[in-house]
Formats: sequence, structure tokens, C-alpha cells
Amino acid sequence: MGGDFGPRVTFQAAQRILAERSDLSIQYYISQTEQTWLESEISKLASASHNSEFSDIQSRFSIHYCEQSVDMTDKPSHALRRKQKSTMALALKSIANNETQACVSCGNTGALLALSRYTLSTLIAIDRPAMARDLPTAGKPLLMLDLGANIDVGADGLYQFAILSAAWRKAQGIKKPKLGLLNIGKEACKGTEEIQLAGQMISKIDGIEYVGFVEADELYQGQLDIVVCDGFHGNIALKTSEGLLRHVSQQFDSILQSSLFGKALAFFTNPVIARFKRQLDPVLHSGALLLGINGLVIKSHGKSDEEAFYHSIRYTLTEIERGTAQRLNEEMDELSS
Repeated sequence: MGGDFGPRVTFQAAQRILAERSDLSIQYYISQTEQTWLESEISKLASASHNSEFSDIQSRFSIHYCEQSVDMTDKPSHALRRKQKSTMALALKSIANNETQACVSCGNTGALLALSRYTLSTLIAIDRPAMARDLPTAGKPLLMLDLGANIDVGADGLYQFAILSAAWRKAQGIKKPKLGLLNIGKEACKGTEEIQLAGQMISKIDGIEYVGFVEADELYQGQLDIVVCDGFHGNIALKTSEGLLRHVSQQFDSILQSSLFGKALAFFTNPVIARFKRQLDPVLHSGALLLGINGLVIKSHGKSDEEAFYHSIRYTLTEIERGTAQRLNEEMDELSS
């Protein structure tokens, strides 16, 4: 029900991936105020589809009409106290009840975090979950956290994020993750006292390769597996990167369309440029983990369109199939010991 575009996006993305994956079933939580609209959409699909194909997809699409939904303007505390019968809360409870393996939402981030902590609890030794996401780089994907769930964290929080992210990477099969701590310089004397202290603490973690402080211009070089930071700086770095990508993409198009030579050149270069855009497009890397929650919860961007939410579901399926969340506690125990 959340996000800028409401259930139209989530419904379309869900139908699309159900058509691709015959082994997938989806529990769909929607406000009862949208029942007429949803029944109309399903009726349209039935008219446009082959009966056998439609019946198969709908048999794996279970609809739950809920009394409440969380608004994008709701404070986390309000959602926690007053909206336990909301689409978001009930979707999370389906994980706690072992009815589903993961929850995907593009709704209110603060509410999703608060309800997840209440419903599923956090992993042992984790005070606050972090929002983490794989970023495309020149080499391997970079797991960056926190991206906005925790605006201000001290040295202990950054240390926990390092343990958490390293355990996640190890659970994915990376034996010795290469980890850096985001700072304004590489020298040991740079940054706040909390960041300096966090660096000292992280350097003592066995089982990882700690490279020390890294600057923001190193994020996309492809050398690191993980970069740790607080949510304030992580969110700014991510949004700046996405904005820069859009600017570069628009400049490519503008330059090629500004002259006859450019338009002629575009005929040959468009496939290359399209490939470049696809590789870096944030939409294709949509979906951030609420890492530290005792369950697999994925936050899709509030501005997600059908394509972005579809890729968030695909990302979730990948992590389910890898079994990363199930191995996380074991890896954390080894790193913490």
C-alpha cells in the first residue's frame, strides 16, 4: 500500500514475476478500501489471459484484505501503537508465523523498521538494524550500510554494522570479506572520535580483511566487498550517486542529439550506451535489506515503479534461494567470538 504509486505498482510486479516463476507463491496484503479496484484489475487480467495460465497464477496469489494501512506520513511510533492490523504489520507477522519466507515493501521506511523490530525482533548482539544494499561497481558488488535507518550511530553501532555485514557476506560464500569504513580521509587522524574508535574496534575482527578508512570516491572502484557508515552519510552518498548517474545519462543523450553528427553517431553508439545505463541503473539494483532483523525483510524505494519493485522481488528470491538469512547467525557467532 505504500510508496508513491500505491498498490498498482506492487500488484503489476507481483503478477509479472508469478508468470515467470511457477515455483513462487505470493501473499498480497492490501487495504480493504482497494477491494473494488483489485477485483477490477483481476477481471481485466482474466479477460486478456488464457484460462489455464490465469488460473495457475491466481492460485499462487493469495489476497489479504486488511483493516488498516500505514501512510507514508505516519510516525514509526504511531504505526507501532495504532496499526497492528495494517497491511505492513500483517505481512511481517506472516514471517513470524512461518507462512512466508520474506517480506517486500516500498512503504514507510521508519514504520517498516519499527514494526520489523517489534514483530520479528533483532539478531542477538545487534542493537539497531541497518539498511544495506548491493551497489554495482567496476568490479564486484559493494554492500553498503547503513543507508538511512540510523541517522547517528557511535563506535559500537558502526562495529556492529561491520560484524553484521561481514557475516552476511560470509553467508553468501565470501570467505574473507574486504571491508572499509567510510570517512573524509584515509589517515588514522581523520574523522570524528567515534569513527576513529570504530576503526580501531573493527581492525580487531578476525575473519575479515579490514582496509581502514575509505573515501567516497573509492566506492565504485570494485575493490571492496563492504563499506560501513552511519545512515546520515550513507543516504547522502547513495542519493548523490543516483543523481549523478541520472545527470550523466541525460548528458549523453543531450550531446548526441545536439548535432547532426551526434545523431548519426547515436545510431552506432546507442546499444553501448543502453548497456552502460542498464549496468548502473538503480532500478535493476532495487531493494535494500533490513539487516539485523530476525527474518528477511526487503525495502524497495518509495519511488519504485513496477520495474523497480519487480527487481526488488527478484533480489529477495535470490537471497531466499541462497539461504543467506539462515546462515547469518552462525557466521555472526564465529565473528563475534
